[in-house]
Amino acid sequence: MADFTPRAGNNAKVTKGESTVLGMGNWKMDGISTDMLEYTSFGDTAKKYITGLLDYGQITFSGFYDPADTSGQGAIFSANLSNTKLTDLRLYINNTSYWCANLTADSASGAYVTSASIGFDKSGLGTIDFTLKATGPWVLV
Repeated sequence: MADFTPRAGNNAKVTKGESTVLGMGNWKMDGISTDMLEYTSFGDTAKKYITGLLDYGQITFSGFYDPADTSGQGAIFSANLSNTKLTDLRLYINNTSYWCANLTADSASGAYVTSASIGFDKSGLGTIDFTLKATGPWVLV
């Protein structure tokens, strides 16, 4: 049986290119799903399926809003406004390993920012939330 090595969340981070996205406190990948294609015909008594394409799902991350973070938060917010695919996003699980677009396997890999929201509360700190849609394959490096 393999040994389980837990990962501390405080070692995670989000980067865009060489810049750490400041203020982030969590990130999440929904996970990979597979399209199920039905090929049932008249007279069949049960549905039949084959597998189709993989979907690398949705990516979310959020934290404290920092308008001075132009190379991190600002760049991702700008990608949302311009419908630009991000290919240099990294979701770190520790100091050395991270999830990223697998550009070696498919040059279409990356993520599109589908929403970016900023919020303030009178008794709290400003927050920012990003939601992205992965396109093409992603890989753990």
